[in-house]
Amino acid sequence: MSDRLAEVGELLLPERKARIDEVVANRTRTLTVVMEAFCDPQNVNAVLRTCEAFGVQDIHVVEGPLKRYDRNKKISQNTDKWLDVHRWKQTGECLEALKNQGFRIFATHVSDGARGLAELSFKEPVALVFGNEHRGVSDEALALADEQFLIPTVGFVQSLNVSVAVAISVARAVERRIGERGAHGDLAPAEVESMRGRFYELAVKQRARIAKASRSA
Repeated sequence: MSDRLAEVGELLLPERKARIDEVVANRTRTLTVVMEAFCDPQNVNAVLRTCEAFGVQDIHVVEGPLKRYDRNKKISQNTDKWLDVHRWKQTGECLEALKNQGFRIFATHVSDGARGLAELSFKEPVALVFGNEHRGVSDEALALADEQFLIPTVGFVQSLNVSVAVAISVARAVERRIGERGAHGDLAPAEVESMRGRFYELAVKQRARIAKASRSA
């Protein structure tokens, strides 16, 4: 442990420090989510909250023609500060970059060839792609996808709210990863230490803000 990490860690309560260590141990950069041209920025915030809850560190946002994604603390529960959110202007640019990093692209799409996530492998890095709320994933995303997947339903409704679809898909992907890989968190030791330091710093700043607000009340 570096001197700086130890120094910052001493400013945190033992319980908070232990919680951060546990969170970092369960973080991954080999499962990611791509949101393609969402219409409602609040759906993006809801997805950020889901991804943080399941330890998905990197999130990719392909900006659409409508309103840009903006933070909404009430919906995201301020979780975006713990994540790495990457913004893209073009779907192809985003997915090609991920493929070059070794990711397989799984695009959600209702088609004859689509499979459930339980039928797909998560041994390799995987990017789950979710499309626009109205038109779904683009033809460009489908052309670059290695697999198409769907969430089976048994009611009259054939589609789900996109933030709900992401939550279900990420939860199932994590279960599948643990079954195949034996664990979800997979950061290298150096990255674990780096992320712990980053999260310690954020937690100390948060604690300072709370203390300042209490003194002003």
